[in-house]
Amino acid sequence: MWRHYIITAWRSLKRNKLFTSLNIFGLAIGMTGAILIALLIQNMLSYDRFHKDEDRLYMVNSLDQFDGQLRAWSQTPKMLGSYLDMELPEVESMTRIDRGEGLLFIKGETKIREEGSIVDPGFFYMFNFPLVSGQVDKNWKNGQGLIITENFAKTLFGSGNAVGQTVKVDSAKYLTVSAVIRNFPSNTDFKAPFFVSWEYARSIGELDSSWGNNSVRTYIKLAAGVNKAEFEHKLLGFAARHAPDLTTKNVIQPLKDTYLYNMEENGKFVTGRILLLRFLFLFAILFLVIACVNFMNLSTARTEKRAKEVGVKKVIGATKSKLIAQFLLESIMVALLSFLLALGIARLLLPAFNRLLDQQLTFSFGWLRWLCGVGIAVFTGMMAGAYPALYLSGFKPAVVLKGTFSRVTRKFNLRSVLVVLQFSVAIILILSTIMITQNLRYGQQRERGYSGNGLAYSFLEGNLIRNYIPLKNALLASGAVTSVSKNMSPITRQMSNGWGFSWPGSTPEDDQTLFVRYSSDADLVKTVGMQLVQGRDIDIYKNAGDSNAVLLNEAAATAMRLKDPVGTIIKDNNVAYQVVGVVKDFIIDMPFDKVKPLVVEGPNSWFNVIQYKLNPNRSTADNLVVIKSLFDRYNPNYPFEYKFANDAYAAKFRETKQYGQLSMIFAGVTIFISCLGLFGLITFMAETKTKEIGIRKILGSSIGGIIGLLSKGFLKLILVSFLIAVPSSLLVMHLWNTSLSYHSAIRVWWFLVTALMTLLIVFVTVGFQAFKAATVNPVKSLRSE
Repeated sequence: MWRHYIITAWRSLKRNKLFTSLNIFGLAIGMTGAILIALLIQNMLSYDRFHKDEDRLYMVNSLDQFDGQLRAWSQTPKMLGSYLDMELPEVESMTRIDRGEGLLFIKGETKIREEGSIVDPGFFYMFNFPLVSGQVDKNWKNGQGLIITENFAKTLFGSGNAVGQTVKVDSAKYLTVSAVIRNFPSNTDFKAPFFVSWEYARSIGELDSSWGNNSVRTYIKLAAGVNKAEFEHKLLGFAARHAPDLTTKNVIQPLKDTYLYNMEENGKFVTGRILLLRFLFLFAILFLVIACVNFMNLSTARTEKRAKEVGVKKVIGATKSKLIAQFLLESIMVALLSFLLALGIARLLLPAFNRLLDQQLTFSFGWLRWLCGVGIAVFTGMMAGAYPALYLSGFKPAVVLKGTFSRVTRKFNLRSVLVVLQFSVAIILILSTIMITQNLRYGQQRERGYSGNGLAYSFLEGNLIRNYIPLKNALLASGAVTSVSKNMSPITRQMSNGWGFSWPGSTPEDDQTLFVRYSSDADLVKTVGMQLVQGRDIDIYKNAGDSNAVLLNEAAATAMRLKDPVGTIIKDNNVAYQVVGVVKDFIIDMPFDKVKPLVVEGPNSWFNVIQYKLNPNRSTADNLVVIKSLFDRYNPNYPFEYKFANDAYAAKFRETKQYGQLSMIFAGVTIFISCLGLFGLITFMAETKTKEIGIRKILGSSIGGIIGLLSKGFLKLILVSFLIAVPSSLLVMHLWNTSLSYHSAIRVWWFLVTALMTLLIVFVTVGFQAFKAATVNPVKSLRSE
């Protein structure tokens, strides 16, 4: 029996090649989108979920009150981890991780600068990153050990055994490779090319004992059987025991939640990438649903031919259940063929998908994934074919074989509802794409408060700290730059913030106001093109007392309630600074956030970068050649590396741009699949009105009038879709905008453009088939069967 069903289904699919092809291709496109999204979701769900005893692994977070709100963050003091390990028996193992530790590796003539991590030995025992060779403890306690990945080992030492090899770092120290670790998978947050110990950090002065310096991430593994709630209660007051004046507390977060729940609200990490994952899951479901809707519309568009087939089969004894089984089998066969096609398309598109999202997703299928994939394809086929099977198997043979079967009984039937659903989703996606694009442009056009044109920076490394003054003078004398400033961080990046500031008139509540820290030795305003509102710039070379000078931005002056800030003495960690000027607010964080209070402290602060303004009267290439030669002269052991401020600023929009492009692709795919459904419906309508069209043409109707007759119903459906999509889109826009302090206002033209775009796409899709039906010779339309 099933063999007969399969043969019959295959013959039916071959007999209707156009509709079969459209069904297969429509479902395949929807499945392709769902497969790619599923790969991304699977990667997100598996982030650091592969470690042994993952239920006992936690990240330690910090908790305190700022600006009247409870806030949490993932950095902790460097001392916290070691004290937890020593004093709390519940802690089985611990590691502190300081990321972004840049080292210059020198091996013969090869010089490579990489950013790795400082970790404790517990890192390699808590997390399942297997060693390829060597052992962790060797040379680790004395600070001379180095653990590197397979790829970095090949870069430094070629294909030979790296363990035991010695490499010079930062022109001064030698480290010996203790072990080689397997290359990291893409779904971990711990990726780094090399690891050094905290003993090494101590030897270069990177280990401090301040309980107020939150600068590392601390991870712990609890002993088996430890009650999490009881341990967390014990942890809350732990830091205060060692620093009585400290108000910051500590809590723990399961490691398995740190990737998805990476943003805090009211002192708890309860949101973040999990929202993106939910949206992606919704889109995957929508792709499948819209593809199934398209299948239903195309299947029921062939009603007349299938109705007579059903009538004949019922007359010769076929039951309704057998007809349903046959139609469902056809749908499942189409779905399986679509699934195979979707796998091929997904493989081809995966590299581009990875480039778009900066991912490293891989396409691999084990037997379990194959089973799940085939199961989902079969389920999709059953869902897509359920309505056509029930609909077609319900025809009465006495009616359809008499030729009196009526295929349209209602103006707004289930097919109409499905079309409205499809286009409502498509319109929401189009509007969302426009909103994201406009917000992106709005943020890019926002006044930054400084000039990034020709502004570049390099990190202070090696001999640059000692040779900064001669380098600065040489740069200015060369004519390649017009100004130079030494600073805590690039103008596009925040590297420090803090609380505990005081000023005349400050209250105990002000002690918890959070300020961004910046620093300058001289000429910051000139170099980055800031605007002075009051006073003057810091300049330690012209004003010897500027070691303790400070600049405020407007937001800081407002937060301090200072009407005339210049000359005011403020304190940061009990160090007194005198305000010498106020600068216009400038963007140092995300362009979509409001500007935070910021203080620019003088040379008593610390410095990490040198920023320089290139001479606009000379070519950038010529300037860089001169600048490189001077950096090479004063810092010969380090390669010259630089970055432009405009490039760093543009990178802040990368994630938003990716979301916009992804939304645009989703909208395009949804529109495409929906148009396939419209094609099926207009074909269905043309079939039901074949004789009516022929009679109208004989009576003098124009081609335009007939096209209007066939099209107006669909235009009404699109209007209904638009009326449904607009309030839904407004809600989405409102939710998006509430997450941004700086955003574009909602514009009427967004909706007008979307409406015109949708109508044009629909008119082209419907108009083509309507024109084809309207130009058929009426002699053929009215010919007796």
